[in-house]
This record gives sequence, C-alpha cells and structure tokens, in this order.
Amino acid sequence: MKKTVLLSLMTTLTLTAAQAPITFNKTFGGDEDDIAKAVIKTNNGYLIAGKTKSFTSNRDYDAYLIKLDKNGEKIWSKIYGGKYDDEANAVTVYEKGFVFVGSTKSYGNDNLSYYFTKVDKNGEPQWQKSYFRGDRDYYYGNDIVADGKELVIAGSERYLKFLSAKINPLLFKIDGEGTMIWRSYVYGKDEDRAKAIISTNDGYIMAGTTETYGHGNFDAYLVKLNKSGEKIWFTTFGGEDDEIAEDVIAIDDGYLLVGSTDSFGLNYKDIYIIRTDKDGKKIWERSYGGKYDDEGYAITKAPNGGYVVVGKTQTRRNGTDLYLFKINETGQIVWERIYGGEEDDAGYDIVASKDGYLIVGTKQADLTRYNDIWVLKVDLKGKL
Repeated sequence: MKKTVLLSLMTTLTLTAAQAPITFNKTFGGDEDDIAKAVIKTNNGYLIAGKTKSFTSNRDYDAYLIKLDKNGEKIWSKIYGGKYDDEANAVTVYEKGFVFVGSTKSYGNDNLSYYFTKVDKNGEPQWQKSYFRGDRDYYYGNDIVADGKELVIAGSERYLKFLSAKINPLLFKIDGEGTMIWRSYVYGKDEDRAKAIISTNDGYIMAGTTETYGHGNFDAYLVKLNKSGEKIWFTTFGGEDDEIAEDVIAIDDGYLLVGSTDSFGLNYKDIYIIRTDKDGKKIWERSYGGKYDDEGYAITKAPNGGYVVVGKTQTRRNGTDLYLFKINETGQIVWERIYGGEEDDAGYDIVASKDGYLIVGTKQADLTRYNDIWVLKVDLKGKL
C-alpha cells in the first residue's frame, strides 16, 4: 500500500513538473542602446529582431538578431549593416532560415532605403538587398510576410518634392533571391503610412495610418489587397483627433486591429482596438488605458481563447512601463499586468505558446539610462 501511494505521489509530482509553464525575465545588450522590435517562434525557441549600438564599431545602429532557446538562453546573436544606421523592424521564417526587413542608411540612396536580408538558421547572411526609387527619398521597412515561395514587404515611402514631401504606403513582392516581382502604392493626397501586413487565402490585409481618408487628422485603416497588390477595399476608423494602427491579426470571422487613439481617451492617448468582419466593417471598437498616455503595439490570439495585447503605459507623468492585458471576444478586459522599473520600459511585440507568451521590448537601465533588449516569458495569466 505504501509503495502504491509513493508511486502515485511521484507520478503526480512528475506530471506537475512537466506541466509547469516556462517563465523568465531577461535583458540583452551592452554599453549603448539596444532595442527589440519583433519576435517570432522557431522550431526550438524564438528569434528576436531589432537594432544595436552596443556591438558596432561606431555609434550608429546595426540591425540585430538574437536566437533564443525555449528557456530564454541565447543560442547566437548577429549584427548586420554597414557604416551608418541600419535596423530590423520585422522578421519571418522563410525556407530553412529567416528574412528580416528594416531600413538602412549604409546601402542604397543618399538618405534612407528599404533593407531586407535573408539569413540561414545560424544567422549567416545569404543575401542582402536595399531598395529605393529616388536618391533623396526615405523608405521605412516595417513588416514582412511569407507567401509560399515569395515574400511581401510593407512600409512607407517619403518622396521629396520641391518644398514638400509626399508619404505613401509602399509594398512589393520579392522572390527567394530578393528580386522584385511587383510593386504597389496605396496612394493618397496627404500623409499615409503602412505598419503591418498579413497574408490571407486570396491576398493580403495591410494596416496603417491615413491622413487622406477618414474623419480628419489621422485615422487608422485596413486595406484588402489581391495577390497582385491591387486594392479591393479600404476602411478607416477613428474620431476627430489622431488614431494610429500598429498591428493586425486575422480571427475566425474577421480582423483585430490595435494601435492608439487621441479621440476616445480622457485627454490623453489610449490603446485602441477595433474588431471587424471579413469585409473590414467595424463590429466594435474600444479604448483602454489609465490616467496618462497608453499605446498598443502588438496583439496575438490566446491559446485558451481571447486575445492578448502588449504596449506601454505612462504610470507616472514622466515614465512608462510595459503594459500587458487580455481581452475576450467582445473586448472586455480579462486580466492586465504592468511590468517595469524606475525608468522607461515598453513592450513592442508578442508571440503565444501553449503555456504562455513571450514579449520583447526595451528596458532602460537605472544608472546609464541606455536601453537594453527586454525579454519576458509569462504564463497564460500574464504572470512571471
């Protein structure tokens, strides 16, 4: 009888240990600024994309990738770029490696060009490309999505004209060697930008911010594109003041868009979430936040239902903390967490796993005030 009880207790302890979620709180960086902008899941862990000043030969940024295992231990880190500022803003799995997109001053035109690079599973570059249309223009590469054997890159072009500048979303499709297949603009007469893109069965959904269309000032928008980058429909969301879209995900019956709003907060900026149907028609919209400014940067589906958002909250008049919260299908808050220290901290991207969420962003050192890359792995309730 004692043996049976002991065996049962050992089995229970073993199962409990096996089911315990992996959580950790880590920073990566050096003596200068290091910033994480994006993260994706890999077969055995995570890949983080961003930029670093700590590990360059001068005081300019280089694009920066960090590969972590599932426990948050660094497998490798690599820098990419040239003599001037370069950055990685998004990354995707592609074939047996990865492709990141960002912007570069080192390669391309005289100001700022699109920058995209393919690396193998160990981070070694296989090719790198820059893109620009005019020598004096500025290009901001913000997101990338794999579409079978091809890739679609979304961002914005700041096209300089005499005494003025025109800013429009610019996206293009490339093949596996980085060669352009097509290029597409979503034109407007005023300032319009693209921040995020996802692939659908029959095309793409792109999110961003528009001054041309909507309710005046800046509004958030969604645009549906076909496989050739041609516009199918375009919808805007917002009020009398500014709305900014940062991320979009597909859900069973439509899309969820996250960003920030000045129209629907209490005299300060709030996190803004819109749920739409498959045609981009608004089902509901909500704002979230506290006493001061709050901004949402990324959203993901929760493994146990609902959605989790990450961003930052101004917890005091001159400081921000990482802000994490879960909502249900109707946008009601299920739980919320705040993480941070005495200086400015923020979360910029999030991925879900079966036992929780991995968040990346920045944590400012108390003494030097330089930013380190901050990586948090929390459980399904957002707890460390």
